[in-house]
Amino acid sequence: MKKHIYDLFSYDTHVSFEFFPPKTNQGRKQIYQSIAKLKSMNPDFFSVTYGAGGSTAETSLEIASALTNLAQVTCVAHITCVGMNQDQVKELLKGLEFHGIANVLALRGDPPKGETDFVKPENGFQYASELVRFIRQNSDMGILIAGYPEGHKENPDRDDDFKHLLEKIDAGANGIITQLCFDNAYLFELKDKLVNAGADLPMIAGIFPISNAVQIKRVVELSGATIPDDLMAGIEKFGDSPEDMEKFGTEYAVNQVKELLKGGITHFHFYTMNRHQQTRNVLYQLKRYFPRLNFW
Repeated sequence: MKKHIYDLFSYDTHVSFEFFPPKTNQGRKQIYQSIAKLKSMNPDFFSVTYGAGGSTAETSLEIASALTNLAQVTCVAHITCVGMNQDQVKELLKGLEFHGIANVLALRGDPPKGETDFVKPENGFQYASELVRFIRQNSDMGILIAGYPEGHKENPDRDDDFKHLLEKIDAGANGIITQLCFDNAYLFELKDKLVNAGADLPMIAGIFPISNAVQIKRVVELSGATIPDDLMAGIEKFGDSPEDMEKFGTEYAVNQVKELLKGGITHFHFYTMNRHQQTRNVLYQLKRYFPRLNFW
């Protein structure tokens, strides 16, 4: 299904799901099972991540193509600055277009494993805003960008990071997906900043349903997300019981989305970790807010 990203925000509410390329055959089986389950819910789109320096390029394209051409759903493919020069980005865009993929999430990207600093490729891009501008000049792709409610982990100054977000918007972005965030105050602050700056484009809140204590520690390391006191209390209370921990994580995500809806944030992107059941459970409890979702 080839649907431009700006056509997806004509509804009052929005739900989308993110997957990452699996490294094993078992992982590949799991992701396609999850895609089948979540596709039946009628989400607005799926997104597929792209490994640093193109480390998962082939698998990412395979999954994105399967979503678009076999599952017949709208797919957003990630594209980063890491290890990519201008000619390579052009070729990647052509490949995505060949497979019917009409939308991308443009990111600077993290350095390859084992490296700490981002290095601009020769004839490449230093910042995501440069990548966004290049994509806009060379294709008709719908372009989403990342927003960091708490500031990027390399730039925790939220006001300065917001300036970079505006640069990406000015370069031609159609919408924003936020980094996962557990404290809604940061999401509301970012929303207000966008309104005050006159940035009239959709902001999609990134929601991460927690399923185990080890997972959340890793997520915090990678994202720099703050753990609110009530969330930390639940992790400490239920962390030794996988079943209770997932139940608590589901309840936390439900309450987080309810609060965001009440405050006027109505678009949501769920980081699924290639699983379907917990995300489905969260949305089932919220189904009255999302009338276009199916729960057969």
